[in-house]
Amino acid sequence: MAKIANEALNRLSVEAFKNTEKNPFVVVLDDVRSLHNVGSVFRTCDAFLATSLYLCGITGTPPDREIHKT
Repeated sequence: MAKIANEALNRLSVEAFKNTEKNPFVVVLDDVRSLHNVGSVFRTCDAFLATSLYLCGITGTPPDREIHKT
């Protein structure tokens, strides 16, 4: 199976994404220990255009290499 080029995915540019109207919902992570899960939630919030993401308690915060998708 061939890898799809980023251009073929029709993704928004960074500037266009910043100017896109966000959906009116907020995500809160409280005491999420797995940094892989934290990174996954960041990407999910981007995909669904969440208004905000709040990290509380012992939840890991960026920058952290384990939050980045590998």
